[in-house]
Amino acid sequence: MNDKSAPPTFMSFALRYAGRSLWRNKRRTILTIGTVTLSVFVSIVATRYSTAVLKIWQDGAIDHGAGHAQFHAPEYFKNPDVISEKVTLPDGNAAVVMLDKDPAVAAYSRRLIFEGIISSGRKTVYFLGRAVDPEAELKVSPGIFSKGVGGGDEGEFVNTATPNGIAIGKGLADTLGLKLGDEATLMTHTLNGAVNGIDVKVIGIVHPPLPALSKRLVYMHLDQGQRSIKIPGRMSELAVRLKPGVDAEAWVAAAKPTAEGAGIDLRGWWQIDPMIREVERIWDSVVGVISVLLFVSAGISVLNIVFMLVMERTTEIGTLMAIGARPRDIRLLFTLEASLIGVIGGAIGAVLGNLYVLGMDLIGVPFDSPFGGGKLMVHPTMSAVVTGLVFVAAILICYISALAPSRKAAHVEPVVAFRGQIT
Repeated sequence: MNDKSAPPTFMSFALRYAGRSLWRNKRRTILTIGTVTLSVFVSIVATRYSTAVLKIWQDGAIDHGAGHAQFHAPEYFKNPDVISEKVTLPDGNAAVVMLDKDPAVAAYSRRLIFEGIISSGRKTVYFLGRAVDPEAELKVSPGIFSKGVGGGDEGEFVNTATPNGIAIGKGLADTLGLKLGDEATLMTHTLNGAVNGIDVKVIGIVHPPLPALSKRLVYMHLDQGQRSIKIPGRMSELAVRLKPGVDAEAWVAAAKPTAEGAGIDLRGWWQIDPMIREVERIWDSVVGVISVLLFVSAGISVLNIVFMLVMERTTEIGTLMAIGARPRDIRLLFTLEASLIGVIGGAIGAVLGNLYVLGMDLIGVPFDSPFGGGKLMVHPTMSAVVTGLVFVAAILICYISALAPSRKAAHVEPVVAFRGQIT
């Protein structure tokens, strides 16, 4: 041997030695490989499934009103329940000009958010009003009104053909006993504090995902909303939908300086609805803990098997050291054997895990939609990056688990090893 740590001739011997040694006790080796396989399999499947579910949550929030981003007046979030010029933006503001020129923007919608009282003649309750530009709103938030597959909304959404038409939440309709075609009265406070009442007609019933919102929500045409509270040409917010493939976080980061320079607040959907990010963190933590526990279990199994290998091969270790093997060569033999367990178990787990994910993608996994519409089908997709990271993690865990027993074997005296006295 020369002075290099692992010359090609010794590495070749070490690989053959490790490969043959693995199968001296086939049952023990198969069980250990099985723990690594299970760890890799569960980690890949759980990660890809959770990613797919969280994507549904994100897309649902975006499609049901949040959009990819929203512009507001700087004072809006300080006093969101008060309508005044300070908390609204004028038509044709700097954000509108910016969005008209941005090729990454698919659509944007003006909204006026306000509160009031709605009466059916028999009962009167509080409502949360959203006055919108109907055509633009359905482009930005296609999930708010759907009568097709997966959608149970009734009638039609607000439109210019019926200026006094409103679409109300299913819970609100049930509370007031209103049906399609029924009339109601809306009473709101105008900008100067007066009370204004308007007669409206129910032309649509929507099913918001949140029961509390369903009992309060009223959609109306933007022009009607501006007239009802006497605030023409102004909006509470400007919701934006980006084109497919555009990274929302990168877009918000790039557009934020321009918006702030114009005195306008810009926030991404994750800032508008932070609960989803909290759910993501919790879900990722759970998946991470499960994966860590499985890998720790696999590491302990490898640690035990390498300790047993060292105890069983004391004479071999003594012979190798007697003919010139150095401590690092002995360490290499056992860490290589453990790494092979990681490679074999990781490869099998990666193949089985991705095949399972492929099956879930082709068949779909039922999932209760958090945004209404009943059951959704989750379609997890395979990821080379996730597979690679989990596979490498399996090998590293096995390698690290073998360090302590291999170090113990490497520092024994040959004479002691010949006596089978490694302790």
